[in-house]
Amino acid sequence: MDTPLIGHVEIPVKDLEKSKKFFDELFGWEFKAFGNGYLLYKSHSGTTVGLKKVDKINKGDTTIFHIVVDNIEEYLKKAEKLGGKTERTKTVIPVYGYYALINDINGNTIGLYQTH
Repeated sequence: MDTPLIGHVEIPVKDLEKSKKFFDELFGWEFKAFGNGYLLYKSHSGTTVGLKKVDKINKGDTTIFHIVVDNIEEYLKKAEKLGGKTERTKTVIPVYGYYALINDINGNTIGLYQTH
């Protein structure tokens, strides 16, 4: 059996429509309705991302996942323009590349990863 990879990530959000717009404009993820209070994005590589409607999000209660991007600085600027915030600026990971952390419009921490 191959090494297991992430197949699905679920992001808690307070406003489905605002969050849908944020992630579509930031990463190009097009979410579709998938049940009551839930939106789903399915990539062509098999990974899915779900937006789950919640009333409250507690900082630190969610798992941090990292999205592979080609230019971290561009995504940090774009996230801020869309209402997100930079939590950690571009940081070197020796030998591997770089990472940064953003907070989406709900306060969830999401990582960005760029190879050398």
